[in-house]
Amino acid sequence: MLLKCTEAATQSVESVVELLKCFDKPVEPLPGVVPLADGAQLTKSSKGDCYYHTSPKGCSCPGFFYRHTCKHVKALAGPSLKPRCQTIEQTLEEHDRNLSKMPASYRRMVRAAREEAEAEPLELFHRGGFRPALPDEEA
Repeated sequence: MLLKCTEAATQSVESVVELLKCFDKPVEPLPGVVPLADGAQLTKSSKGDCYYHTSPKGCSCPGFFYRHTCKHVKALAGPSLKPRCQTIEQTLEEHDRNLSKMPASYRRMVRAAREEAEAEPLELFHRGGFRPALPDEEA
């Protein structure tokens, strides 16, 4: 059974103990996470002195206040926030699709960089230039 909590704020350990007692949940040992309704939870702080209200929309911890992200929200989301792997070609295609949404100054910069890259002679790369040499190798 998920607990209903109307306050979206940091809770003291004492208030969480009282909440658990109200719903006949064990209080010894204190749980690290107390599941709430609507996908939210109370997450015990690393110091153990309070519980943060964590939901998919945010967290009441100081880290979320300053960075707009925190380990509590990431843990709640689980593996869905893991970075997806894509090839360089896929990344460039995605970039090209989104380029029209970027400011004109950014589009001009990208266009200039592409023109400069296309003007560069490729002989250096065809000859195997910029190959790192290990200390025991001859140049």
